[in-house]
Order: sequence, then structure tokens, then C-alpha cells
Amino acid sequence: MKSVRSKAKTSKRDAILNAMLDVVVERGFHEAPMSLISERSGASAGVIYHYFASKEEIFQTLYERVLALKRASLLEGYSPDMDAKEAFILVWANGYHYHRRHLRAMRFLDQYETAGFVCRPDKDSRPNKRQMAFERRFRNQSKGGVLNDLPPEVIQDLTFGVVARLARQPRKLSAGTLRKVAEKVWEAVRAAD
Repeated sequence: MKSVRSKAKTSKRDAILNAMLDVVVERGFHEAPMSLISERSGASAGVIYHYFASKEEIFQTLYERVLALKRASLLEGYSPDMDAKEAFILVWANGYHYHRRHLRAMRFLDQYETAGFVCRPDKDSRPNKRQMAFERRFRNQSKGGVLNDLPPEVIQDLTFGVVARLARQPRKLSAGTLRKVAEKVWEAVRAAD
């Protein structure tokens, strides 16, 4: 009986988060009334406030959920033993595929990150040891990583900014084309030998 009750709670909570995701993607953060979230999720206002203290908490929880899924997807197939170039290409291609499969989630992330919300990361949503090791490896050479010393926001735009823009295009790129593009991006951001 307990597992059925816990599953129902998880389902209702997820329904609220999914409804918020849909509404924010369709209408934006400022046009996401709780009445519409209630209607779309099938949860009364009381039930919503049982799970979340405020609309901002729903935004925050949804942000953390989407970010955790994205981080995990990027590192699928990655091993710290991989050659740096091959690891970069794998993660870059994973990013492309993640963006194409999760367009709604990426639209939410884009809106969240440009809306001026202050992210208060939950201790469970911070990168795990594997993710942190990857991030240490792929930071600027002056900080012990394999990338050149361009500012981090430039590296971010040259790598995952390109991924995001390509993934939004109607035509899906072939694996061969993705690899060629990833190799060019790698050449642009890697530290000189």
C-alpha cells in the first residue's frame, strides 16, 4: 500500500512539473498562472501547494530536474580514460542529440537562464563526481584543463552554443557531419600542444 501511495505522490508532483514545463514553453514565465498549472496537471491549488511552497519553487525544481537530465545525457558513453578529443566529440554529439530530443526542456532552460532567476542549486542537483571530473578535465589550460584560455562564456558559446543552434535546425545532421563539425569546434577551443 505504501508504494502505491508514494507512486501516486510522485506522479502528481511530476504532473505539476510537466504542466509547468508546457505552460512556460508556450507562454513564458510571466504568463504561467497557477490556475492553468492546476488545470493542466489535474491538481488542485491545495495539492500544488502541498508539493511546492510557491510558483518560484516549481520553477526551481523544474530547472534542477531538466539540468540533471541534461548533464547525465551529455556524459553517456564517456570514460575518463578516453582521449580528450574523442571525449569532447562524444559529449558534443550527445549535446546535439539531447537538444533535438528535448526541445521543450531546452526552451525552458533558455528562458530560465535569461529570465533573471537566481538559481539556488539543491545539494542533490550539483554535479556528481564523474561530472566534476569531466568539468575539471575540460576547463582552461591555465587551470589544468585541456581547453585554451578564452573566457569561459566564449568557450561555452563556441561549443554548446553551436550545438544548440544546429539542433534547432529542421534538418537533422548525419553522424559524419556531426563529427566533422565537432572536430572543427575542438580545434577552435583546445589548448595548443
